[in-house]
Amino acid sequence: MLTPELERYTRALHKKLNLAFDILTDLHLKTAEEFRLVFTLPDYLRDLYKSFGSTLDRFHDESEYRLPMPARYIIDRQGVIRAADVNADYTIRSEPADTVRQLQTLAASN
Repeated sequence: MLTPELERYTRALHKKLNLAFDILTDLHLKTAEEFRLVFTLPDYLRDLYKSFGSTLDRFHDESEYRLPMPARYIIDRQGVIRAADVNADYTIRSEPADTVRQLQTLAASN
């Protein structure tokens, strides 16, 4: 998993959820920028986030309210991307069941 959140925040989440995979920090969204997967929240959403107490600037260590577009990549053991899914509409996300099905197909072919 790759997130713009600072490690001090992801470390607690990793422990709380007892995850079997690493959470990597994309500091200042440098990796997401390289893939052109960054968007800046419009003012009305920034204000909404702030009204809920969400301070992305603190969690991401930057003053802009930027986020990566949700993306999912399935990469095989040789480092080849076997499936990719990203949508500029951040409200549309991959179905977890589809991801599991694709992973099962990939595992069965190895």
